[in-house]
Amino acid sequence: MIRATARRALLGALLLASAACVAPPPYRRATDYPRRIADVQAVTLVPPLVSVYAMSSGNVEQEVQEWSDAANRHAHAAVRDFVERAGKRYVAYAGSHPPRPDFRLGAGRESQRSGLTKAEESWLLFESLEAAVLRHTYDPAHTFPREMKGLSYTLGAESRALLDGTQADAFLLMIATDHVPTAERQALIGIGAAAAVVTRSYAGPGMTPAELVAALVDARTGDVLYFNKVSMPLSDLRDANANKALVDLVLAGMFQ
Repeated sequence: MIRATARRALLGALLLASAACVAPPPYRRATDYPRRIADVQAVTLVPPLVSVYAMSSGNVEQEVQEWSDAANRHAHAAVRDFVERAGKRYVAYAGSHPPRPDFRLGAGRESQRSGLTKAEESWLLFESLEAAVLRHTYDPAHTFPREMKGLSYTLGAESRALLDGTQADAFLLMIATDHVPTAERQALIGIGAAAAVVTRSYAGPGMTPAELVAALVDARTGDVLYFNKVSMPLSDLRDANANKALVDLVLAGMFQ
């Protein structure tokens, strides 16, 4: 009985938290998007960066590769389904491995840049571009009005190296993260949720939503045609249906 009450309290608290979340900002598109997207008939997904972590009660995260691999497979299937339902042709990626470096450049590691391929350089440029778009078109304190009306970001024609021989009019770049609470963290969340029913204040560990960033890039010019970021509470990227729901949401404005 106590366990059932705790589960109901946890569910109630999670639903309240979800309802309290601000709706995700709208997608961003290039100024001449209707014309340019009309020329896109074939789309491919460059192998995305998908990371699923186990999150401990002490906020320590550790990636579980098996979980990340499962979420990656689900994301590929979801993107293919979305593209084909939109009446476009999905092209399987022709490369033999993800065109990403195995590290993140940081202090003291700039010397490694010289060993990067053009594809790896383009991926790192995308990560920098992602931060710029989020800051200047999503963050209310730092928005650029011009970019709010129409994106003018580009990865340059060199970014075609990301295709690794894939024949497509445009390619999708995606970064997804999720944090799955360990049993100990789930227990603390349950205790905090049960206490919140009485105190009206939740004091347990934070609940981390799944996040997905996606950008559609013109394969010829490297221009970013479409960009969106979505966070989804109560989601689990290891689940095919939850993964598909997040992909559908982040790509919702792509072919409208």
